[in-house]
Amino acid sequence: MGDFPFTMNSVMPSNDIKCGEENRASLPDVETTLDSFREVRKENGRTYHSFRAGSYPFPNDDAETERLKFQYDIITEVLGRNYFAPFTQDNPPTRVLDIGTGPGQWAIEISDEFPEAEVIGTDLSPIQPNEVPENCYFYVDDSSEEWDFGFEFSYIHTRLTFGCFSDMRTQVIDQALRNLKPGGWLECQELDPVLACDDGTMPADYSPKQLTLALEAASRIAKRQFTCAPLIRGWLEEAGFVDVQQKVFKLPVNGWDASSPRASELGEMWFDNLSSGLGAVCTALLHRHANKQFEEIEVSLVDVRRQLRSQSVHAYHSLYVVWGRKPFEGEMTFS
Repeated sequence: MGDFPFTMNSVMPSNDIKCGEENRASLPDVETTLDSFREVRKENGRTYHSFRAGSYPFPNDDAETERLKFQYDIITEVLGRNYFAPFTQDNPPTRVLDIGTGPGQWAIEISDEFPEAEVIGTDLSPIQPNEVPENCYFYVDDSSEEWDFGFEFSYIHTRLTFGCFSDMRTQVIDQALRNLKPGGWLECQELDPVLACDDGTMPADYSPKQLTLALEAASRIAKRQFTCAPLIRGWLEEAGFVDVQQKVFKLPVNGWDASSPRASELGEMWFDNLSSGLGAVCTALLHRHANKQFEEIEVSLVDVRRQLRSQSVHAYHSLYVVWGRKPFEGEMTFS
């Protein structure tokens, strides 16, 4: 790991933290601070981040970390790539920020693809690996607060951050515009968690959709945006980004899409991800903000999993990928 500034609110979770001897004396006790970030809060058999405790409603334990890794693989397979912003080996990014990096796979893969770029991943939990490329850095940080990096990025990225922010427009998109260099790109790869269906096979009492509506209501009480993916393109345009583009991908909730073996296989993988992640997504939100008891939540999820499994309902999630460029100074924009 290279030299990088350390603050109380931003810390690499690696044990191999290096800093100049002239700075070390003025720093807080690094290992003590690291230990404080690694502390967890326990609730209903799950663990949650201690830094800015309660601001992110989903767990950070080993089971959830492994699920997030699996989810990352699915999303990358669906997209067929890691990014849509127009970067190539001949036109590489120079400094990259991955917000809500989670286990850090995206940041690590970008670091490998562009070894000359400096890649920074931030998250509330230090669940990233210690062994990473030399140009990859992970920080414990709360991206919903004012960013204070002291330099500009050429590329800022988010993926599946629903539930992380109270106002993604101001906390992410507006801040990204301020922290990108002219010509830099913001790309948001975000899921709409509310289930959709195009052919009328989803009944009104379909329990998985009823659950997402309950989660949306609990998220409002928690002051966390749950369903903002369809709004992101408009937000980028309103903020002043140019060359804004959008792609929308369908993620069937199981293998009902028989249009191809690949579509069916991805649906089965997405079902496994949903089924294993329901407890993680639901427990804290419904317990803290909908007055549901843990046992009550667990019982209700049995029926949700059963109905998710049924291929008679052609339900799916929509995955929105939106990317836009910060205009150069003096460049004319139209909004």
